[in-house]
Amino acid sequence: MPIYNTVESIIDGCRNRVVPEIGSVLYCDLAFGYMDHSGIYIGDNKIVHLTRYGKIQVTTPKGFINGGTAIHIYVSCRNGISTGSYVSAERAISMVGASRRYHVLLDNCHQFTCGCLTGNFDNTDNYLWVLKKRSGEHLRANTWRYWNIDLF
Repeated sequence: MPIYNTVESIIDGCRNRVVPEIGSVLYCDLAFGYMDHSGIYIGDNKIVHLTRYGKIQVTTPKGFINGGTAIHIYVSCRNGISTGSYVSAERAISMVGASRRYHVLLDNCHQFTCGCLTGNFDNTDNYLWVLKKRSGEHLRANTWRYWNIDLF
């Protein structure tokens, strides 16, 4: 999987970059392709995410990638154009300040992000591939592109 992620990253570097829409799903690399982190874009360069400490909070793009190996943030897109949902953003915002019993496999950021898409925060969608599937179902996302933002 990490080799696939690396090759995908190189290819994506040659594609157009996008700006997320409100309610776009975002993700980044955390550990050289072995782990990823996800959240929901709420506008004004702000992202709602579940931290590894179980806190749901608003962060900046730099805060979102902090502590990982990411150099880019991926954005949910439909045919290369960013896609989002105001309802997903509203759900994310409504959860800010709440806590969860974070567990890297059993209750993680992907589960939280899927909850923002579906409204079911007690789901079992705790892998990035499932989040991508849910993004396809709820946002019609079929591609992922780099956010056109300077992170460094």
